[in-house]
Amino acid sequence: MPNSNRRQFIRTLGSLAALGAAGELIQGQTAADFPLRPGRDPLRPAGTFVGIQMSPHTMLDEGIDQCLDLLVEKAAVNAVFPYSHAFHTSSLGKPVRDLATDHGKIPRDLRDRVPSVYVRHHQSFFRDTPLRIKPVNPSLEFADRDLFAELRKPADEHGVKVFARILESTGLYIENFDRVLTVDSYGNSGKKACWSHPEYGAFWNAIVADMFSSYDLDGFQWGAERMGPLMNIILPWNNDPPACFCEHCMARGRAAGIDPLRAKEGYRLLYEYVQGLMAGKEPPAEGVFTIFLRHLIRYPEILSWEYLYRQSREDIQKGMYTTIKAIKPEAIVGWHVDHQPSSWDIIYRAEMSYEEMAPWSDYIKLILYHEVLGPRIRYWYLDRFRKTILSEISLEQSLNLYYDLFGYDKNVEPGVDDLAEKGFSPDYVFRETKRSVASANGKTKIFAGIGIDVPGSPPDDPETVYQATLNALKAGAGGIVISREYEEMRVPNLEAIGKAVRG
Repeated sequence: MPNSNRRQFIRTLGSLAALGAAGELIQGQTAADFPLRPGRDPLRPAGTFVGIQMSPHTMLDEGIDQCLDLLVEKAAVNAVFPYSHAFHTSSLGKPVRDLATDHGKIPRDLRDRVPSVYVRHHQSFFRDTPLRIKPVNPSLEFADRDLFAELRKPADEHGVKVFARILESTGLYIENFDRVLTVDSYGNSGKKACWSHPEYGAFWNAIVADMFSSYDLDGFQWGAERMGPLMNIILPWNNDPPACFCEHCMARGRAAGIDPLRAKEGYRLLYEYVQGLMAGKEPPAEGVFTIFLRHLIRYPEILSWEYLYRQSREDIQKGMYTTIKAIKPEAIVGWHVDHQPSSWDIIYRAEMSYEEMAPWSDYIKLILYHEVLGPRIRYWYLDRFRKTILSEISLEQSLNLYYDLFGYDKNVEPGVDDLAEKGFSPDYVFRETKRSVASANGKTKIFAGIGIDVPGSPPDDPETVYQATLNALKAGAGGIVISREYEEMRVPNLEAIGKAVRG
């Protein structure tokens, strides 16, 4: 097929997909065309869930009461989401340049000076797994503080719910982590844990059983910022081969009627094909995208294994949900969906609707960081795809395809030349929230994660923060979770959230 015909085919494919992606949203409609519905009125903050994510040491450093005073007064916050386990090293203190200076206390550089765990664990809960949380170094600042015990009384006095929050990462802070590592398509151990490994699932069940037995918590949020094996090939963060093909995944595949050896072979061949493209190998005469499709057609096991990977992640969440509800049925349990699956991973979207996740989800919190999405789409999405399966079309055509596939308004959102320096509009928040609410179909709540002062983004403007928050509510969000971390957020932007939910 000549290049021009291939480009037309891809453009046509994108246009057709846009019809489904846009859902009820007619071309040209914006949030202004959708007034607030009865019962979703942000003028009544008592009826609006307003949470905020934060690093736990920030609250301890500022003072719990002082911190809560600011959050309730300025942002109408009624739920706090501190990490119980800060497994991501970026959560263990940030450079001062990334910290807000208007919280009433001069920010400090606490990198490598604060603990990774803020709860007291009891080993009796970990009988079914050899994995253990590594002991906290007692010399670290706040190592002697028990945040969730200390937080309960002042939170009640301020009318604020307390959620524990965890973002899965590597095994830096977990003993015996090498027992549960993934196995790639070449038989080598990976860096992440396998979600199908029974000892890893038992580990997470033990953590939440211990926390909800030991502390008076109102809710829980867990997230895992990982791509599936297929997306990791075509939109690579690194050059790691696809995983997982450990004994547990192989057994799970056979039980599902999938030939594990065929899946492994298909993934290996596709991986080698894409790696060759990235290394500058001459593109095939039949077309880069055509050969990509040929791999999927000849090895349908690739897509089946991708879906199996997603199901194994959901099984981890099901286990935690069931464990928590057995201890505290009224606890609010939900999941963090990061920026890739919320806003540009079409494969993730195709795998499962939010309605399908509802039986083990009281809410689903989506990253909808409008300002930082511009640079992320430019460098994390388009540039990577241009080196792999979308190398046959221009950068501008790739961006237009993205807008069409995801139902975003290309007349409102930034063009190619502006992406690196300009964020997405509040209209993006409206459209993505509306799509997600439709995907949930009333079976679970959608919490919109409104990003404020996220490092790497253009400066946030209080007016756009206000509009983004209002748009999420207009689109039917069941709540707002102010994100990324409180310690980064300037007070005027927190006030913009409060203005939106109070009127």
